[in-house]
Amino acid sequence: MKKLFISCPMKDRTEAQIRGTMTQMHNIAEAVFGEELDVIQTYIPDPPSGTNQALWYLGESIKMLSEADYFIGIYDEEKAYHGCAIENQAAKAYGIPSYTINLNYVARDVVEARAKEARKYSCFGY
Repeated sequence: MKKLFISCPMKDRTEAQIRGTMTQMHNIAEAVFGEELDVIQTYIPDPPSGTNQALWYLGESIKMLSEADYFIGIYDEEKAYHGCAIENQAAKAYGIPSYTINLNYVARDVVEARAKEARKYSCFGY
C-alpha cells in the first residue's frame, strides 16, 4: 500500500485535535488520489530537551516525508504554520504528488482561536 504524509498544524493544539484533523485529511487524500493509503505517523509527543523544538520537529518530519508516495497539507492564508509550508514546498520540490486544503475545512479549532484572539483586540480599537 502506498504511503501518505499528512502535514497539519500541531502547535498549541491537543493530540485529539491533531488526530481529528489527520483523520479528515486522510479521508480527503484517499478521495483525491483515488486509492487506499497508509498514513505515515507524524505525531511525535515530546522532543528532546535543549533543542529548538519547532526546528527539531521539522527535521524529524522531513525524514518521514522521504518515505511518502503522496502528500496532503494545509493552505493557511495567514501563513502562520512555517513547518507546514516547508513540508509542502519540499514535497513539491522532490516530486511527491501533493494536494493542499484550506485550513478552514480541517482545523476549525485553529480558526476559532484566531477569531477569539482578534475579537479580544478589536474591543480596544486596534
